[in-house]
Amino acid sequence: MSDALYILSGLLLGLAFQGGLWFFAIPFAVISAVLGWLNRPRLPSSPVSGSVPVLRATRDNDSTAVGRILRSMPQTAAHSDLRVAFENEKTEFNEPTSKLKVEQIWSTVESELDTSLRYALQALKTLIPKTNTVAVFFPGNKRGTLVLRQFVSDSEAVVPHALIQENCGLVSQLTRSDIIRILEGDIQGGKGLYYYSGNPTIRSVAGVPILDRHRSRQGVLFMDSASPNAFDSAEITALNCIANSIYTMSFKSYASAKNYIEQQQFSILYHYQKNFFQNMAVKDIYGQIFEYVRGNIPYDRMMILAVENQKEGKGSVVWCDGVDRDLMIGQEFSLNDKGLVILSLMRNFPVERNFSGNPGEYVPRINEKEKRNNDLRYLFAMPIATESGAESAEIAICLESCQQNRYSDHEKELLKAIAGVAGFAYARARQFEAGKDLATKDGLTGLMNHRTLHERLRTEKLRAERQKINVGLLMLDIDHFKHINDTYGHPAGDEVIKGIASRIRDEVRGEIDV
Repeated sequence: MSDALYILSGLLLGLAFQGGLWFFAIPFAVISAVLGWLNRPRLPSSPVSGSVPVLRATRDNDSTAVGRILRSMPQTAAHSDLRVAFENEKTEFNEPTSKLKVEQIWSTVESELDTSLRYALQALKTLIPKTNTVAVFFPGNKRGTLVLRQFVSDSEAVVPHALIQENCGLVSQLTRSDIIRILEGDIQGGKGLYYYSGNPTIRSVAGVPILDRHRSRQGVLFMDSASPNAFDSAEITALNCIANSIYTMSFKSYASAKNYIEQQQFSILYHYQKNFFQNMAVKDIYGQIFEYVRGNIPYDRMMILAVENQKEGKGSVVWCDGVDRDLMIGQEFSLNDKGLVILSLMRNFPVERNFSGNPGEYVPRINEKEKRNNDLRYLFAMPIATESGAESAEIAICLESCQQNRYSDHEKELLKAIAGVAGFAYARARQFEAGKDLATKDGLTGLMNHRTLHERLRTEKLRAERQKINVGLLMLDIDHFKHINDTYGHPAGDEVIKGIASRIRDEVRGEIDV
């Protein structure tokens, strides 16, 4: 930058000697020369050997006032965290209710890891006094890129969170599998060091990759110096040892946080188990399944399918959340339909499938009548059976995502655990409702029996008197019913009664007692 300003000053002075209006270029030439002198590249004059390195605070701008105006800063990227380094973080339609607590856990782990990294880098810099900057880079969101995670430096020109593009500069070479180290002792300036702003007076660099247990590259440990030939093979050995420690520390932090979160999720599952056995209504069981999944597992669409008519093998989508919710809820199906979730119900076996997204390759989830959505690229269906070892299931949880291979083994285990508990609770609720129906409904017609009718009439009469309202009562009679019994027999008469009862029940509103 200073060289460019000096050249500009010389050009302006040359024009000024042409005379005329160019004479007014002299003040601008002087200003340009002063700016060039102020912006000359230099390191702090304080000694670096035998002193504790200063941890530079995060800066968003260049190191000088002139540089902030005229100097182009290196690219930066969002802070790369442990979940980027060890897994692919995704976002879905729902925000799990436990997400806030999970984010707090990850934030704490990230902060503690940053502190540990700073101490490790500080120790390394103290042991190698000629070092100007020691930095650790983690993988960026884009393949082949690196992001500056932490650094310790005597220079104020280091750019926090600097983004190192693939095949760009000295640091990026360490992402290649054929490069095991970088050791240079006579480079000219810092043109290939894209974590600096400007062109610092760097002469020596040394760096090694951070490798995992499979020898895959998980980052870079890098250091530089203003002195020529400042590093040798001994420093490379030290860097390799520190790099191994950094990977172990990072992975242990990631694994500890992930294990803790999984323990918390199973603890929440225990809480829901207690709620399951407090509910005696089938609809409440559906609600508990939904609340648990929504709170702990991300998805773009969730459906709960139930086979409500076991004899005829028919059912419907009793719960839906997410993409196309209004179009899918209430969707009816038969066990003869050709859908992936129906297959899971029929075989009582989990179904997992990735989709290409091509319109011509759409695979029905329920049947051909459903609304097709090619943005959903992944499906996982977990059946819920009421009996252990049953050939088919009565309920299925279907989760879909726009990301392929979305769920980890842990998340599948969570669904398997909730399925086991929900199946037992569902069977218990069905038995309770069946027993209640036997006590309150007629066995032939399925309508209210004589005893329950009189109880309801007494209740409604008291309510009408208290609220000063009227009660309506409609009575129906079947004409010539005795003739049907006498002519065709009582079984035929029973069928007539059942048919009429079914027609009445289908035509009146649900809140009307029949």
